[in-house]
Amino acid sequence: MNRSKLLCQWLVCLGLCLGIVGFLAPASVSAGDPVALSESERIVLLGNTFVEREQEYGQIELALRLAFPEKTLEIRNLGWSGDNVHGESRAYFGPVSAGYKHIQEYVDLIDPTLVLVSYGHNVAFEGPEQLQPFLDGYRRLLDDLKKDGRRIVVLGLTPLEPVYRPADEVRQLNEMRKKYNAAIGQMAEERGLAFVDLFQSTQQLQQDLHVERLTDNGVHLNSRGYGVVAEAVVQAFGNSLLHNGEYLLFDSQFQAVASPLQDAILRKNELFFHRFRPQNETYLRGFRKHEQGQNAKEIYEFDPLVEAAEKKLQPQAGELMRGWLTVE
Repeated sequence: MNRSKLLCQWLVCLGLCLGIVGFLAPASVSAGDPVALSESERIVLLGNTFVEREQEYGQIELALRLAFPEKTLEIRNLGWSGDNVHGESRAYFGPVSAGYKHIQEYVDLIDPTLVLVSYGHNVAFEGPEQLQPFLDGYRRLLDDLKKDGRRIVVLGLTPLEPVYRPADEVRQLNEMRKKYNAAIGQMAEERGLAFVDLFQSTQQLQQDLHVERLTDNGVHLNSRGYGVVAEAVVQAFGNSLLHNGEYLLFDSQFQAVASPLQDAILRKNELFFHRFRPQNETYLRGFRKHEQGQNAKEIYEFDPLVEAAEKKLQPQAGELMRGWLTVE
């Protein structure tokens, strides 16, 4: 056997060994050290407005499915506008503790293998005084989420833009967001959790991809903004949708081909939203359930609909990517 062949075999073995070690070890917070996805993942997106609005665009989910078409992925969005690490917005008319319990119950219901968590976008507006209480609450949440071997990836904050606010004010607010973002990253590192620095990566990708604006109003991401974040997340998992110098999610021809898949993702998200946050919760399971509580059983009728929609998505992503790469 010649030396070249021996060297090739050794490199393959080394790569396999390193892959196994990387899979078993806690994910690094280093931006250059990607998180490994298992062959089958049940993923939860958890957070406040940033996460909830993603289900209206589906860009992060679309990117993950397209970047890893060979994987078996199930993805659920547990975002809730205005929420915080205590689950305050999820409490309805109950105490804050009920909102925190709501987070745990729905995460347990989905039983994810991987949780992408994003908090801090709102509280960063409140200045340095709230940083430590926020971190204390975040640590508690992460510790409670990490049970049963769940892996967690912490997402950083996205920058603000001077759309309606003066540029000087936005600059000051972004300086505070940088402090929160750095503190979140340090907290993740202390717990051996992966951290995706969206503040830095989105700004760099915005420049590289020539995106004029990431937001609608300076705060909330638009479709392009979520597209940029999607690439940052995919890169954190060791892949990219940059293909032949073009970003697939922004390529008009690819968008036309991927549109049916994205529509199917949005439909699945809508079905799960009705399961996760049914209308008239107060009448169905709240303090007025004596009036309409008999209809609460219909909430669970969304489960088979969501599962049926979910099963079609990853095969569709695989077929799409195979066809596109063949044409290319």
